[in-house]
Amino acid sequence: MIEIEELIFALNELESIVVITDTNGMVRYVNNAFIEKYGYTRSEIIGQSTKLLNASYHKPAFYKDMWDTLNTGETWEGIFLNKSKNGRLIWERAKISPIKRDGKLEGFIAIKEDITYKKQLEEEFRKEKFLLDELFENTPFGIVIFEPKNNKKSFEELLVLKANPKANEIFQQKSLTGFSLNNFLPDFKFIKDRNVNRLSHRSSIEEYFKSINKYLKIISFPLDKDGYCMFIHDITDYKNIIKAKAKSELRYAKLVEDAPALIRRFDINGILSYVNSYYATYLNSDTKSLLGANLYSLLEDEERRVFKKNIDLLSTINPIIEYEQHFIDNDGKEHWIKWIDRALFDLQSNIVEYQSIGMDFTNLKQTELLLEEQKNRLDAIFENSLMGICVISNQGNLITSNQRLATMLGFTHMKDFIGKNYLDFVANKSIHDDIKENFKTVFSGSVSSFNTQRQYRSIDNKLFWGDIYITPISFENGRVTEAVGMVVDISMRKKAEEELKENEEKLRQLNLTKDKLFSVIAHDIRNPFNAILGFANILESSIEDLSTIEIKEFAHKIVNASEQTFKLLEDLLTWAKSQLGQLKVYKETFYPSAVVDECILSLEALSKSKDININATITKGLILNSDLTMFKFIMRNLLHNAIKYSHNGSKVLCVIEEFDEQNIELRVKDYGVGIKAKKLKNLFDINELVSSRGTAEEKGTGLGLSMVKEMTELNGGYITVKSQVTKGSEFSVILPKG
Repeated sequence: MIEIEELIFALNELESIVVITDTNGMVRYVNNAFIEKYGYTRSEIIGQSTKLLNASYHKPAFYKDMWDTLNTGETWEGIFLNKSKNGRLIWERAKISPIKRDGKLEGFIAIKEDITYKKQLEEEFRKEKFLLDELFENTPFGIVIFEPKNNKKSFEELLVLKANPKANEIFQQKSLTGFSLNNFLPDFKFIKDRNVNRLSHRSSIEEYFKSINKYLKIISFPLDKDGYCMFIHDITDYKNIIKAKAKSELRYAKLVEDAPALIRRFDINGILSYVNSYYATYLNSDTKSLLGANLYSLLEDEERRVFKKNIDLLSTINPIIEYEQHFIDNDGKEHWIKWIDRALFDLQSNIVEYQSIGMDFTNLKQTELLLEEQKNRLDAIFENSLMGICVISNQGNLITSNQRLATMLGFTHMKDFIGKNYLDFVANKSIHDDIKENFKTVFSGSVSSFNTQRQYRSIDNKLFWGDIYITPISFENGRVTEAVGMVVDISMRKKAEEELKENEEKLRQLNLTKDKLFSVIAHDIRNPFNAILGFANILESSIEDLSTIEIKEFAHKIVNASEQTFKLLEDLLTWAKSQLGQLKVYKETFYPSAVVDECILSLEALSKSKDININATITKGLILNSDLTMFKFIMRNLLHNAIKYSHNGSKVLCVIEEFDEQNIELRVKDYGVGIKAKKLKNLFDINELVSSRGTAEEKGTGLGLSMVKEMTELNGGYITVKSQVTKGSEFSVILPKG
């Protein structure tokens, strides 16, 4: 039977945290994993309430639900946030089960797994998603994400899954979600007919849509899982300006007057000779007031200086100049204007006048600044991400990377890392051809992404496991030219998985040990005890009525049953120690002859009961260097088995002699029933349980020979057997000399 010390030893070896409490939550036991994680000694935590670990994160209702479940005798599972002795927060996935004795609830046992690292990764993901959502909602162009209806890849069957506010504004809808593309842009159907493959490739179009009376620039591309995305720019104003330039002079003049562009003409002294109404309105004035006014007087000192400097650069060689003007109006609003100034010359190439056309690109500039800010944020995420990120070519060459990936692969400086080939770092060289095929698949555009797990080797020869996700990001003429790769170091997870498998195997073996122990106790040990008790009761109650021969016969049977029970218990206890890893070798030097005599003497009653003679032949002077207790176990088991399977009146030979210069050989030979060839194959395998009854119906557990083999190997030796049915068996044990 497994002792409590052995159970505690097993619990202390677990990687999982184990806590045992009474029914009030007072700690009665913690294992080593708890002490390591929480920093408390056993004397500090035993007898304390589990409230000592409370991080004040969960609400009272959380604990009430847990206690209600436990007090009904059911198992509770959930996730805790606790704190260690030094205040460190620990996330745990816990399974708490009731402990009952004779149907009465005596306490609870909690088995918990530390998931703090996983929670930290989830928080990083949440922050990154928030930034991307902000970019989606506030970007100055429309974004619409579609999903196919009824899994049909056609524009008529695309339904809006999500649209940002700008897209709703462009199509003058409160919300596009749930609409099909045909509902709000029906004439897109005729445009898409020009390119039937647009759904599966990135494409860009600029078209006038009569249904909404707008010019749109649409960039579209497929997403993974059959999704589809459109970036939509309203370029109606821009297109109107371009169209106006192509019309007649009369219409051109009218367009100039009404166009949303800032147009002015002025002489070399800055006197305005023409301004359009848009320019006048922009300056909160009117055309009449501005004509004849001095342009320089309308500018602040610094603006005037910069403007004059630009104008002075114009000549017949360089008649045009472009520059940006930034200023703050009287209401405190910022403005950005892009000017194109042209010098007009007379016949003598003298500058007589200037013409300026300006475009207010305040919104664009603000968007540019916003995108720059968002780019900086994304760059910060890129550089500080827990995962390694890189851009690779279709040949696997690294185009760019964050420092995290470079560090994972052993590089200190990024310049030494860029340009290296992905294949250089894959630990298993035999799969290079498979990896190249994967690259072809990704860069062919036939898949939207690729995910796998591989082992990598850094330049300093360290191995680690990485979970890699590759997706195409750059297209040129419909072909994928670049892909982004994201690598997460999952070495700890892989190690945990391997340790979990090992622990599962250990638990399986322990469970088998328990089952076999109970099986042996239930069937093999109970029967000898029944015999001992039965014959002892007869002697006790009827000894005056029994003859001397009968008394000797009953006593003889009690001795045989006792010997059999002792042998079973000895095998069981030794085997249980082996299964729990407590079988240790303590070698010493000794003469085997005395040990053999002791073992033969201990089996004298059994051998005499079957009239079996044991002949021992031991070469003088032989010295062994082995574990003495294990050698006795080996010797006793081999002799016991030889007697067990020998016929009455037979003999058993025991020989110990020199095998070679380094080893001795122990042989035990009997002339009994022998062993069938089928059983010989699994004779030493405990899982097969090949034990059979002896010639006098003696029982066994099948454990002895398995332990003999294990002890022999622990002492640096090995065991062999030769046997013939009806002719007997010979076991040979080779052990190192002293």
